[in-house]
Amino acid sequence: FKEVAEAYETLSDKDKRANYDLRGHQSEQNFSSGFADFFRNRGAAAKKGSNMSLVIKLTLNEIHTGVKKHYKYKRTESCYDCSGHGGLNSQTCQKCSGSGVLTQVLNTPFGQIQQAFPCQDCDGVGVTYTDQCKTCDGKGVTDVEEKIDIDIPKGVFNGMTFVMAGKGHATKGGETGDLHINILELADKLYTRVGSELKMNLKLNYTQLVLGDKVEIPTIDGKKIRVTIPEYSDVGAILRVPSKGTYEYLDNDIGDLIITLGINMPKKISGASKELLIKLKESQGMF
Repeated sequence: FKEVAEAYETLSDKDKRANYDLRGHQSEQNFSSGFADFFRNRGAAAKKGSNMSLVIKLTLNEIHTGVKKHYKYKRTESCYDCSGHGGLNSQTCQKCSGSGVLTQVLNTPFGQIQQAFPCQDCDGVGVTYTDQCKTCDGKGVTDVEEKIDIDIPKGVFNGMTFVMAGKGHATKGGETGDLHINILELADKLYTRVGSELKMNLKLNYTQLVLGDKVEIPTIDGKKIRVTIPEYSDVGAILRVPSKGTYEYLDNDIGDLIITLGINMPKKISGASKELLIKLKESQGMF
């Protein structure tokens, strides 16, 4: 609204107002032309179809390896028969004389100001059509079912958005909107992902924590590894297995697997086992 600010400044300043009064017609014409150009450009920029959104739900395994997804959805497409104009046999709009813009004079406390707005007869394009397109009934768009293949790279993260230009809704006489691909990472039963690291809880029994052990655990790539549990491990102790985590987006370096040790408390034990635990407790002077 630079032109509006300049007009206000001109009309509120005595010297500039006097100059305007001497050359009012020329000044008003320049101002009106600039303001009309502004609205014409604004109307053209707004001629874009609405965007669409698609949520892709991914498992942690799919994020780790990357995946190709196939989708079908409905959208509007620019009419082929009329090239999206809604009609055939073009002619110059009679109402705006092809400018695409109409003006009106507003009376303000600072004088008269001309306001420009898009012509409604031609939707601001300056052209009308003598024959309505029968394929789209003058809408300029038709309904289609779109089929797309989406290559999801490895390491994408929850909330990430990709944009596929021109895959949204079309609009009459304008550009087609975009399709926004939103990533939703599904929770995993075993792992929690933090960047390129994978975290998991490993519950062991009391003897494994005290005496140590070798435990087989699965990895994100579907394989299994043996992890050594050190003697006298505390509950909450952390074990780090290098390069057994996952990837971050656009990073080929794989992170670590972080294992937190816990204890698996039995819900019920046999009489013999209970007697052994009592003897162990007595031997450690815990009474």
